[in-house]
Amino acid sequence: MISFRHFLKAAQIRVARNDILLQAIPAVPISIRGGSSPISDLEIPYNSQLLTVTTNGKNEASLKKYVTVGISEKKGKELGLQTGDLVTILGRRRKSSIGVITLSSSLPTSSVSLPQSMSENLALRSKDQCKVIPFTADEDEEEEDETVEVCVTLESIDEEDEEIDEEYVLAEFAKFVKEETGYFSSGDILKIGKLEYVLQFPSPGLHKLSASTEITVGDPVPKPELAVGYESIGGCGKAVKLMRELVELPLRFPSLWSTCGVPTPKGVLLHGPPGCGKTLLANALVEETGAHVVVINGPEIMSRKGGESEQNLRQAFEEAEKNQPSIIFMDELDSIAPKRESASGETEKRIVSQLLTLMDSLKGNVMVIGATNRPNVIESALRRPGRFDRELDIGIPDEDGRFEILRIKTKNMKLSNEVDLAQVARDTHGYVGADISQLTLEAALQCIRKNIGDLDVEKEDPIGQEILKELEVDMDCVMHGLENTNPSTLRENKIEIPDTKWSDIGGLEDTKMELQEMVRYPIEHRGLFEKFGMQASRGVLFYGPPGCGKTLMAKAIANECGANFISVKGPELLNMWFGGSEANVRELFDKARAASPCILFFDEMDSIARARGAGGAGGSSDTSDRVINQILSEIDGIGGGKTLFIIGATNRPDILDPGLMRPGRLDQLIYIPLPDHASREAIFKAALRKSPICPTLTFTKLADVTEGFSGADIAEICQRSAKNAIKDSITEGIEVSKRVAAGEISQAEADAMPDPVPFITKTHFEDAMGKARRSVTPEVVKQYTDFAAKIKQQWNTDKKEGEEEKGEEENQEQEAEYDIDKAAAAFRAEDEAMGMAASE
Repeated sequence: MISFRHFLKAAQIRVARNDILLQAIPAVPISIRGGSSPISDLEIPYNSQLLTVTTNGKNEASLKKYVTVGISEKKGKELGLQTGDLVTILGRRRKSSIGVITLSSSLPTSSVSLPQSMSENLALRSKDQCKVIPFTADEDEEEEDETVEVCVTLESIDEEDEEIDEEYVLAEFAKFVKEETGYFSSGDILKIGKLEYVLQFPSPGLHKLSASTEITVGDPVPKPELAVGYESIGGCGKAVKLMRELVELPLRFPSLWSTCGVPTPKGVLLHGPPGCGKTLLANALVEETGAHVVVINGPEIMSRKGGESEQNLRQAFEEAEKNQPSIIFMDELDSIAPKRESASGETEKRIVSQLLTLMDSLKGNVMVIGATNRPNVIESALRRPGRFDRELDIGIPDEDGRFEILRIKTKNMKLSNEVDLAQVARDTHGYVGADISQLTLEAALQCIRKNIGDLDVEKEDPIGQEILKELEVDMDCVMHGLENTNPSTLRENKIEIPDTKWSDIGGLEDTKMELQEMVRYPIEHRGLFEKFGMQASRGVLFYGPPGCGKTLMAKAIANECGANFISVKGPELLNMWFGGSEANVRELFDKARAASPCILFFDEMDSIARARGAGGAGGSSDTSDRVINQILSEIDGIGGGKTLFIIGATNRPDILDPGLMRPGRLDQLIYIPLPDHASREAIFKAALRKSPICPTLTFTKLADVTEGFSGADIAEICQRSAKNAIKDSITEGIEVSKRVAAGEISQAEADAMPDPVPFITKTHFEDAMGKARRSVTPEVVKQYTDFAAKIKQQWNTDKKEGEEEKGEEENQEQEAEYDIDKAAAAFRAEDEAMGMAASE
């Protein structure tokens, strides 16, 4: 081991990329009282080449012992460094290494160049922070370490190379330390030739290797992966920044708070949907700070014996206080700290009380981090300042966040050049980090399925190098993964992006265009709405006879704009328990907001949104009123930053609550009528686009004979016609089989016979029309047309009344202006008369 003198100077540096240029900053004390900070924030260019050392005679012999570290001549002059001087590089997670300086005029000011091996050993990655410290080691304190254990990494061993054994490793490493000398620490990876070695020393800190070092060879080990750090977290940039301010700064620099005269924060509560990265963020924080960590997983502290659960909790806090600075991480906090009034037993209440007491009595440099996906069930006393001071919502990532997560999750995957991660990020609305991880897994599985084929897994070595080289995840594999995954926050609901397209819906062209303007434009052109200060419509109500395409229309618009689609049948929200129905409504809207852009489709809306007070004095009326009140409150509470659109469909618009259809809610009412002639022709084309049709049969003739039929009726006619054709084809096939069995014709002759039923004929349609019926009577159609006319008349009346009121206001303003002009004229006449009297 070696010990260093007090640091003479320091520089803080930022890693740019891979083989790494680092930004240097003089280590001058920072004033917290204001003024300009001495810390600069310069961007560093990328440089993947090691700089050549310029020897100067004096240091020539020693330069071979250390890794070369390059800095600019200007920065070297500021720090008092010359070529050949030794420096300590302090990386992340309290790791350090030693290198020799070389000055270069080609490097940017305030930069230093590190080799890839050193950056990995120091856990330095893009834009990380570290320190460069000039030092001199005391000659009498500098001693070589006596032992080191070296383990070859499994990844660097070639299975076909039979020369690699313990004697080979020992000889190669002994040869290296005889020729090269340097300082290393436990866990460092050293590459010699084609092999990589993991070094293990008997004690922490820097150790010097030399020819006198005793070398032992351990078993081969996997190459250690870098621990989870901030760079492993995507889509949580804001949360990471706040966590560093609230947790890392108090742990590392508590004097900042004491100088300001305020206590340090004691706790942070992380909440958000499952899989969004709460636990990952806490683990990264622990690794980055290097603090002692005490993990409390909720159920683990529970015990049958009275008082033992509280004792387990006290022991965890005592351990943290003894090993400061420390972090207490409480995962699944809702399982051990529920609201006391709703706790099922006395044990839970005592644990909550004990936790409150322990957090109030926290002393020293200890921070508590809680994580939960159910913040509303946690004891409210925990959520006040002084306990959990801040609450961070780790929400569902936006498109940029998903793209960042995709880059992290796929950095080690073998992707083809055609894979467009930006497109995948756009198509994964509502996905959290765990969902994206599952997507990449599904894509990799699909890639393996495509390449292994009928591989015989019973063979001793079934996977050849030629197969492994062909493994490459292409865009088809990624899309397969996308089709087989859904946002985890919405798995309790039927969540999908429907495959219904505009081409599947015949007619209704005006309605399609109106829907695009209301739903698609706000999603795809949100910037234009912000530019013109316009807020998108929140909802639309489809009404009309059954079977006219209301549900299909909602699915098609969701598909066209690529939004998530949640279909809810009205009765699904009802619950037998008091308040349960309203809770279901709240939960449904919360999940839809989280998965925005999202279309929330209420089918049969009249079953849950009847006019309030219309059901008499029974309890069912009270429940219905509470449900509609909750729905109205949720619609009014849709935030401007969330793209959530509500579509309702009903056959009974006359019984809906009027408050639901006012402006700002489902303010767009669209009547879906029975299809006209052109629409019926388009429906026949859409329903039969995949079926063979007799060339002499035209869709115009079919539309002529289906006057008064709804879209569902026409689809039923098409299905019956296809069934008739299938039936005739099967019957003809049976007859041919009988003839073959009777020996009348050979099998070859039977196979050569033309298809007896090549397409759907007029006869098939006539038979289907004979059994068809109109599901909507003229009386029902009249009810809908009367309602549509009533709505239009009300709109015109409101418009007329508004114009009349505006006209009356204008008349009043004109009269007021006339009175003012008249009074002003009188005043002027009086002034003139007084002036004349005065002159006389």
